[in-house]
Amino acid sequence: MISKETTKKILSVSCIEDVIGDFVELKKSGFNYRGLSPFSNEKTPSLIVSPTKKIWKDFSSGKGGNVITFLMQHEHFTYEESLCFLAKKYDIEINYINNKKSQEEEEYEKLYSIQDYAKRFFIYQLHFTKEGRDYGLNYLIQKRNFDAKIIQKFELGYAPIYCKLLTETALKKGFKIRDIKKSGFTVFRKNNHFFDCFRKRVMFPIHNLSGKVIGFGGRNIDSKYSTKYINSSESNIFQKSKILYGLFQAKKNIIKDNFCYLVEGYTDVISLHQSGIKNVVSSSGISLTVDQILLIKKFTKNIVLFYDGDHSGIKASLRGINMILEQEMNLRILFLSNGEDPDFISQKYSVSQLREFVSKNSYNFVSFKQKIYEKYHKDDPIKKSFLVKNILNSISKIPNVIQKELYLQEASKVLDIRKKILISELQRINDKNIYKLSPVKVKENPTFFTKKINTILVLEEELIQLILNYGNQIIKIKEHNTTVLEELLHVFKCWNFRFSLKRNQEIFDKICFKKNKKDLSNFQRKFYSLSKWNKKGIQVSSKEDHINQYIHDILLRYKSLYISKLIQKEVIHYHNSLSKEKARKAFLKKIMHLTNIKNELHKKLHRYV
Repeated sequence: MISKETTKKILSVSCIEDVIGDFVELKKSGFNYRGLSPFSNEKTPSLIVSPTKKIWKDFSSGKGGNVITFLMQHEHFTYEESLCFLAKKYDIEINYINNKKSQEEEEYEKLYSIQDYAKRFFIYQLHFTKEGRDYGLNYLIQKRNFDAKIIQKFELGYAPIYCKLLTETALKKGFKIRDIKKSGFTVFRKNNHFFDCFRKRVMFPIHNLSGKVIGFGGRNIDSKYSTKYINSSESNIFQKSKILYGLFQAKKNIIKDNFCYLVEGYTDVISLHQSGIKNVVSSSGISLTVDQILLIKKFTKNIVLFYDGDHSGIKASLRGINMILEQEMNLRILFLSNGEDPDFISQKYSVSQLREFVSKNSYNFVSFKQKIYEKYHKDDPIKKSFLVKNILNSISKIPNVIQKELYLQEASKVLDIRKKILISELQRINDKNIYKLSPVKVKENPTFFTKKINTILVLEEELIQLILNYGNQIIKIKEHNTTVLEELLHVFKCWNFRFSLKRNQEIFDKICFKKNKKDLSNFQRKFYSLSKWNKKGIQVSSKEDHINQYIHDILLRYKSLYISKLIQKEVIHYHNSLSKEKARKAFLKKIMHLTNIKNELHKKLHRYV
């Protein structure tokens, strides 16, 4: 932890207009400075910076604070990263508490130091050795058409052919072989012989949000090697699934434009940057992950998928659609009908032509999937039925009820299918998806899966058996003791629940009249023999020590399903109403209220909403 004395010195030395001026063009206005908001797209300056008070205020977004809060808001640094950034800017030595860094901090510092050394080593090899110029620089300039400015901006380098050069030079500089190996640059063979992991490759350094190099991607330029790209091995500072290539260079433009292009490769990012499109990042050659989507979401909720137009690129686009929708992101997908890729297109068009091309060829996921069908499976009714189910499956992933409704309208129009049919099929998909998430364990019975599952009835039967098995068991709810039965009674009364199945409600009502332990036990024995739960494939956990969590989870699920049914009823009622304009305001208000309740329940169930 940075000492209070160092923190105080950093804050006293830091000049707020100087720091913010590195990111925003500021103009003097009396005692203060003015500039365009870096958090919104505006034409009239609303950002005010006060040097005397050492504060800033952005009236367009409502954000404000001191120099630290600006770095945290604009650069997405942590508090300590902001202090380190300022310390480096003003050449202040950082003192830690007790003048001693933790073992973890020292470990991280070693890894960062080795990555930085490797970056400088690769850059030197690219520009100042004959091998680097003949192979690496020639590849980048002649084959990729990258100019010197973009090569410098992305700090591209070259790994030489000699299999030990990086490791040997790093050892001479004082780095330990154990740390070099841990950083992913060295591999050991038999008899402790080591060799460099990257050889005869163009090197793409990968930066974190604060600009530190955390790993590398290496592009093969020799046909002898079968693997085109290899990445650094995982380490404490580098996890491939949690980083995006180019985000450090793109983050300001993503915030400014309020959307982000997502491409597949390193060279796609660099080509688009060189062409003038700078709000672009890459998943670094791996399949898109939820962590990467959430990383983009820190800067914008709007994504344009710009993958290759070949079969593998289309598959990657289709694979990413549902993941992006589940995170409540606004999605457009580029459809490249001729199998082109971002690198080729960025070199084919001028900046203005490129932006026009992207705008004309980006679609919502419904139209994108329809276009794929038209290209590969035109007039095939069987394939079209798969397309319909595929689109509805994507719609089912959207948490926002209003967006879901709008996409249903779009699907009905694009697919030329009645909306009523789509709603019916979507309900079936929703029931199936909810059932998959259910904690109820189902025996593998082929006939069971051929029947349409009403999930809320499954949960009701589970609740009844829960009462029959454990009705008198003591559980702890919010620091007080109660029984399973009393807790269920309490929840049903507060939420005004009634079972959907008449028989289940009758059993529940009879149980409520037999609250003393003796009567309830007799009643349990009687109904347990009648229930035949096992024949239905339902097994309730017999581990009584987990009953607290079990009752908590099943009630949350029941509440969630109950709210979902209320939302469906409101939607049906709205569609059946004669005067939709008058009913619209009340409908939206009810839907938003119910959706908020459902989202809160989902959070408690530890789902992303």
